[in-house]
Parts: sequence; C-alpha cells; structure tokens
Amino acid sequence: RMQMDYDAGNKAAKPNIRSYNVLIGCWAKSNSPDAPREAVKLLDTIIAKYKSADLDEGPNVVTYSSVMTAYAKQGDVVGAQKVFDRMQMDYYAGNKAAKPDIRSYNVLIDCWAKSNRPDAPRGAEKLLNTMIDKNKSGELDEGPDAVTYNSLVQAWKSSRLPQGPHRIQELEKQMEILF
Repeated sequence: RMQMDYDAGNKAAKPNIRSYNVLIGCWAKSNSPDAPREAVKLLDTIIAKYKSADLDEGPNVVTYSSVMTAYAKQGDVVGAQKVFDRMQMDYYAGNKAAKPDIRSYNVLIDCWAKSNRPDAPRGAEKLLNTMIDKNKSGELDEGPDAVTYNSLVQAWKSSRLPQGPHRIQELEKQMEILF
C-alpha cells in the first residue's frame, strides 16, 4: 500500500529500509510456512531498488537478521545460513551496515536449537566458538551473551544425546563465570 501511495504521487510515502525491515519482521514473526520465501523476496527487492537508486539505503544487519529469523522460526539451518552468507558477502563487498553482529549469530544458534537435527549441538557450539574468536580479534563487537548460551543449552537439551546433560552443566558453569 505504501508503495502504491508513493507511485500515485505521494512523495512522503516513499518506502525506506526501516519500512522494509518492519515488513520482513512481520513475516519473520508470523507462523506462515511462506515466511522465509516472502522475506527473501523482500530482501531481493531491497537490493534491486538500492542498485537502481530507488532506495536510499541497502539492506543492513537488521534486514538480514530478520530474514534469518524467518528461517530460524522453522528450524531451517540451511536457509538461515545462506542468508548469513549473503550478509557476510555484502559486508565484505563494502556495505558496512551489513556487518554481522551478536544478534545475527544468536539467530543462527537459535535456528540450530530449533532444527531437531542430530548435529544441532555441534553446529551451535561451532558458532559459539566462531563468536568468541571474532570477538577476541575485534571483528565482532560483542561476545556471546545469555541469549547465546540459553540457545546452546536448548540445542543440547533437544538433542537427547547422552552427553547433553554433562555439556549443559559445563555451559551453566561458563555462564556463571561470565554473568
């Protein structure tokens, strides 16, 4: 509707990155099985409009993280990882607003926890280690937080692997030290 109003001549109704992010966020929070596909379509629209100068800003970390959330809600690790990879490529190509942050990593770890994959705890732990390394090197501004560790605990809990309870206890000890 906003786009139609703008196309009809209302220059004050020009969609911007924030309005697109809100729309993607709505899809991400919905229970629609089409949410990931619709969120990616909006991401592609943002990129196309930005390249053609119809949009003043390109996708940012909120945009990408919201699209990833649409996949995470369905436990689709492959889809979320593809969007994360696009975000990283966009960042390394010069879009500083697309720099992955703690929320991006937390969305991926949460996705692993919801995936019910047998390798979920290991995938989540691999991301935790990446976060720690990138934080130490200065590439990631913030290190893992309570959300990170809670999602990791959930991944181990959902896995029903025999080492799960022991690993959860180790993670809780780490959280006590950190927080």
